[in-house]
Parts: sequence; structure tokens; C-alpha cells
Amino acid sequence: MNFIRFLLAFFVTLFFLTGVSLAETPNVKADQVYLDFGSGTWVAEGNVVISYKDYGFTGEKAEYYPNKSVLDLFDGKLSGKDMSFLAKKIILKKSDNKTNVDAFDVKDGVYKQYSFSCNELTLSDDVATLIGNASIGSPSSKMIGDKFSINLKTGKIEGTNVKSANVEASSKKETNNFLENNTSTGQ
Repeated sequence: MNFIRFLLAFFVTLFFLTGVSLAETPNVKADQVYLDFGSGTWVAEGNVVISYKDYGFTGEKAEYYPNKSVLDLFDGKLSGKDMSFLAKKIILKKSDNKTNVDAFDVKDGVYKQYSFSCNELTLSDDVATLIGNASIGSPSSKMIGDKFSINLKTGKIEGTNVKSANVEASSKKETNNFLENNTSTGQ
């Protein structure tokens, strides 16, 4: 079993960074780790915990496809730097020395001081895009819309079909204080 865990850690290391030192090897723990010989997929199931540098995943299942440089994570939480979120499925794709993230059915997300949720989340090139039943908020205000784009470097937020509400007013049962905009930009 330790040999299989070592191999899984080796392949996950190749996924995240080619040529990293052993000190940067991801730590993978799970109830069960195996290789699906038919598909060539590495699978970790049950109480999966993957930690790598400043990032971590906890969930029910992880699948690594070495031929595609894709890591699928299921029913869990991805955390790192200024962001963390729960999702039904998270896909990490490695290309051109960058890792792109797609997530589906995102709940309880946090980016810096903002909380968020959406049907689909895409992270690439310092931009987070929230699509479908998207909401983003801070302790004092909340926005709901079809789509939001967040520049992760500047913190600038752009949205479409945005409704905004003052959270303090909502907590006082004044629930119809929504302002509708076709497009909104904020920080």
C-alpha cells in the first residue's frame, strides 16, 4: 500500500510541476489508493487528503489521468492562498506550466474577504469566473447575478444581470431592497 501511495504522489507531483524537488512532493492520504489498469487512471477513495505547498484538498475521491495531465477531485474542499471552496467536482488541468481550475456546484467559497457560490467556477490567468446562480458578498453587501468575473490581482469585480442588496438591511427583514443592473463593476 505504501508503494502505491508513493506512485500516486509521484504522478501528482508530475502533474503540478515538472522537475520539482522531493521537498515539494504532494502528500496524498486516502482509505484506498489504486491504479485502474484498464484506463491508466490513479484513484484515491475515501477520506482523501492531498496537500501540496500552500494548497490542500479534502474530499471523497480523486482521480489522476497521467496521459491528459488532469486531476479530478470529487465532493470536497480545495483551499489555498486567499481562496477556498466546497464543490461537487473540481478539475485541475495542467498546460503550458499553468494549472487551470474548473469547479461545479460550488458552495461556501471564500476569496480574501468575499464569500461566493455558483454553479460553475473557472480559475485561469488570475481571473475567477463565477457562472450560474452566482453570488458574491462581503460582511456589508451581497451581489447576485448570472455571471461575475474577479481579477484576482486587482480585486476588480464585473458582473451581468446583477442584483445587489445591503446585508444589514436584509438582516432587518427588509427583503425587497434590491437594485437591478444589466452590468455592474465594483471593488
